[in-house]
Amino acid sequence: MISGSCSRPPRCESCEQVEQPALGSLRGAWLIAEDERLADGAAVCALDDAFHAELVDASGNREMSRSHREVTERIRILRQLDFTESHRVAATYQEHGQILRAILRRRADLATMLLRAYIETSKAEVRKISLHKLYAARQT
Repeated sequence: MISGSCSRPPRCESCEQVEQPALGSLRGAWLIAEDERLADGAAVCALDDAFHAELVDASGNREMSRSHREVTERIRILRQLDFTESHRVAATYQEHGQILRAILRRRADLATMLLRAYIETSKAEVRKISLHKLYAARQT
């Protein structure tokens, strides 16, 4: 989804290439009222997987889509940890909504910044959750 080289800043290919109707299912899943949001971590995790896959697929780059699927399979167990805490489920809705709005407005610069921030936040949260669970397991 994000591409670029060292000599130029990365860009959000989905912003430039995706047809707006192609993101309709994402709108219906992520741009919804709070009381309509899923609370079950496993269900949100599946929705999250679909969010990422659909955005990558929207770029039209089949090789990137294939690579994304492979990486997702390898890190799925770690990514699932992000949905074991209710505050992370709520944050995911917020973050995905912001990213999706930027893409729909074709704001590649903003979408790229939000994607990077989302990934870094998610990585940090998964680390914290993992360490907490390991610590708790050692105490029993």
